[in-house]
Amino acid sequence: MFRREPWPCPLHNSSEAALFSGLLTEEGIPHKIVRHGDSLWGFSETITDGWGHVETTKEFQPRLESLYSEFQSSANPLPEEVSGD
Repeated sequence: MFRREPWPCPLHNSSEAALFSGLLTEEGIPHKIVRHGDSLWGFSETITDGWGHVETTKEFQPRLESLYSEFQSSANPLPEEVSGD
């Protein structure tokens, strides 16, 4: 059975895409946000492929992946990291 590799930097929604794109722009990293799906089919591909992903040139790929990792870890703090103060 054919199995597609996961996207290297998946995005979950348009808000996340806008925030991450802004960060990449500030860092001077050329990039492209690719939205999955087609409105003709009701974006059914977003179920299997996610909302979208971000791409860059090979030159900037290591920095993109580093920023993506930091972005994802800061966006969803673990419950023990959230203070109740």
